[in-house]
Amino acid sequence: MLKQSMFAAAVAVAMTLGPIAAQADKSWCTDDHMAQMDAKIAEMTDADKQKSAQTHLDASKAAMKAGDTDGCITHMKAAHKDMGL
Repeated sequence: MLKQSMFAAAVAVAMTLGPIAAQADKSWCTDDHMAQMDAKIAEMTDADKQKSAQTHLDASKAAMKAGDTDGCITHMKAAHKDMGL
């Protein structure tokens, strides 16, 4: 019974945090965040990761301009990963 209660609590927390995380991801698809990312990528010292991050950021910008929020978020997550964020 305790395991079921713990599982139910974990599911409830996940359902609560899911929309919050999605909202945070949407905030990445703004001109302001793109400018911040440009600046951070310019400061990177690993050339390979910098190139990959810039490629993903460019794809994220293109998706944002096309109104493809999911595509924007997907590429932004990849850029963040390349940057170690």
